[in-house]
Amino acid sequence: MPDWAAPVLTVASVVLLAVCVVRGARISPNRPFSWAMYSGSSKGFLWSGHDSVTVLPVHRLRIAPGGHFLTVPELRALLADGDFEQPLRGLIIGSDGGWEVRYEPAEHRLRLTRLTAGDELRVLADALRPAP
Repeated sequence: MPDWAAPVLTVASVVLLAVCVVRGARISPNRPFSWAMYSGSSKGFLWSGHDSVTVLPVHRLRIAPGGHFLTVPELRALLADGDFEQPLRGLIIGSDGGWEVRYEPAEHRLRLTRLTAGDELRVLADALRPAP
């Protein structure tokens, strides 16, 4: 590799990164910067219990621990068979926005409410504040 190639590749990479950041800032100027905007990721923060917050581990949700993400369609598919017996509350926060989740197993009803853009982290912090 010629001596000039490494600096040129470094500059090209930095320019590409700057273009992606500027594009993300123009698309969603009111949202805090997140790599999730570019990765298409969606994180589930789900817990069980009516009066106290018990965060559920991934094996209880039957999600692969290496997966790290949970989308609304995946949650619907998970709960579609009707044999999940615990009530769920929580949030799904992702690059396509945030959702508040409520599932009542007795009724087999999943309620999803779209969160206002930019409020996802505040809602998550408020929800987890009473947790031990």
